[in-house]
Amino acid sequence: MNRTLVVAAKEIVETFRDRRTIAMTFATAALAGPLFLMLIFNLIASQGERARTLALPVGGAGHAPALVAFLEREGTRILPLPADHEERIRAGDLDVVLVVDPDYAQQVADGKPAKVRLVYDRSRDRARASIEQAESLLRAYGRGWGAQRLIARGVAPSVASPLEVEVVDLATPQQAGALVLFLVAYYGLFATLMGGMPLALDATAGERERQSLEPLLATPATPFEIVAGKWLAVAAFAGLVVVVTLSGFQLTLAYAPLPPVGIPFLFGAREFGRFVVILLPLVALMPALLLWLGSRGRTIKEAQTNISLLVFVVSIIPVAQMFLQRREPEWLPAVPVSGQYLLLSRALRGEAIAPLEFALSCVVPAILVALALAAVARRFSHEALVAGK
Repeated sequence: MNRTLVVAAKEIVETFRDRRTIAMTFATAALAGPLFLMLIFNLIASQGERARTLALPVGGAGHAPALVAFLEREGTRILPLPADHEERIRAGDLDVVLVVDPDYAQQVADGKPAKVRLVYDRSRDRARASIEQAESLLRAYGRGWGAQRLIARGVAPSVASPLEVEVVDLATPQQAGALVLFLVAYYGLFATLMGGMPLALDATAGERERQSLEPLLATPATPFEIVAGKWLAVAAFAGLVVVVTLSGFQLTLAYAPLPPVGIPFLFGAREFGRFVVILLPLVALMPALLLWLGSRGRTIKEAQTNISLLVFVVSIIPVAQMFLQRREPEWLPAVPVSGQYLLLSRALRGEAIAPLEFALSCVVPAILVALALAAVARRFSHEALVAGK
């Protein structure tokens, strides 16, 4: 154990000697995620503001004065319709416009459905809030108008509405906010991989490239003790990067001047602690996998190519789970990365995590850690490794 700790201390000291790499690693971990989170908050706030202050160009407003009056009462700012409104919508200068049919008044007089056109480009994300608000206002005006027509004919409006739907949303405010805080869980998962990558590459392929691995193997320490020491150093560094990453999010949500979005985002000390505990299996697993992949490369460039597949898998799994929209199977907590993402999502939603699920999330990573370290130690015991083969 003493020799293992000596190797771990050696790797950590060598890592902290490279101050530029350390500074870039910690700066990226602390700032990249929070900056992206602030951009998301500003986007949500700006869309909400655009929806609250809907500016709607209307063509043929004189044909439908009652409709225009209704829109103005609802807070809509009526603007004149530009002649080139379709081109301006395609260019993104306008979100949505309303065009009243010239025969609107005659259609109303004949008791027929009056025609209006909403012109928009739904493919533009920034325009969707205005489009949805305009559609909602027109539906509300249509319902009210239909009710008045029924009353004028001596028919109760409830006759045309045989079904009354009451909506009960069981999501708590914290659960609603957790949908946006997917970014925190994603960055937490990714930090377990990216945090230990520089140290793992330098401790394996880097030492082979510098030819400094042979003196280390000539010491009394066994290959497994050397590998265990390197793994402890990489895991400790990865754990530190995870803590820095989560601290950046916590400080941002607690003290940064974020715009109000109408949803509380809870990521305090309790959520912070739950995240750290849930990510511990990956903090142990990712360094072991990085060491194994790094040991298979003769140079750092070759090792980076080997690791690119692992980076792709870890980055794509949470995104795939978010869009899969299926109920998670009971065995999912046992799958590395997927299980951690599931538990992180539940932690953000404020839900309780069953001890069995957490135990399942630890079993498979522990087995894979043992297998990966044994595989690296076996490679270190071969003379071909020192010979550069």
